Amino acid sequence: MAAAAALAAALAACGPGGRDDIAQSRPPDPSAAERAYRAPPAVLSATALTGRRLLLAGRADPGARVRLATPSGQAFLATADAGGRWRFVLAGEPGVRLYGLSMIEGVRTIQAEGYLAITPGNAVAQLRAGAGARVITPGGILRLLAVDYDRKGGTVVSGTGRPGDTVSARVDGQPKGKIAADAAGRFELALDEPLSGGAHRVEVDDAGAQAEAAISVSPAAPLTREPFAASVTASGWRIDWMTPGGGVQTTLLIEPSTQGPAEIAR
Repeated sequence: MAAAAALAAALAACGPGGRDDIAQSRPPDPSAAERAYRAPPAVLSATALTGRRLLLAGRADPGARVRLATPSGQAFLATADAGGRWRFVLAGEPGVRLYGLSMIEGVRTIQAEGYLAITPGNAVAQLRAGAGARVITPGGILRLLAVDYDRKGGTVVSGTGRPGDTVSARVDGQPKGKIAADAAGRFELALDEPLSGGAHRVEVDDAGAQAEAAISVSPAAPLTREPFAASVTASGWRIDWMTPGGGVQTTLLIEPSTQGPAEIAR
């Protein structure tokens, strides 16, 4: 994921007095890469509408053309307003859909990380290679929302909690790590060892709540016709998808209704 380079923290030693001291204390000019950097477009909210429609809203550079496109080439276009806000209203479909999100400024196209996955129930998640899926939903409540793993068993558990709270993960009752939820109430925890194939129970908890889900881990079948394959599991949707590097990653989107027991009240 592109990121602006950090400005230099140390200043050269300055000579005594006056204007030389002021000049020496100024931060260095931004590099060409920093000046050229543009944050990619992002989805900020997903709202179900009547008739199984979905309202996607997000941010981009003001005036940029925002493009939402399927792997087959079907595309939707919108223009970000003066505040950088954009929106799409999408019709409901029976299967899982994957979209690439980008913005176009002149001849330059800036691609958002990974893909947007939309389920028939209008759950929306950003699938990210080598990282946990980000389900588009507000934080503040402890939820186990996704489990991502690769062919070697490397696994990331992700969800929401209260901002700053420490979230711990267990698999089959064994501790597998902990991490603090960020300022938006999201957490993404890479397990401390690979996850073996078969059935597992994944649990997350913080100081006053817990959530858990039963999942099944198995290798993804070869992707031959499409860059992804989706199927329903007992815990929600499974999406096997091809990463930009050519590997295959599996994302399990956990439906809240399948989690048990119910969240413990604080």
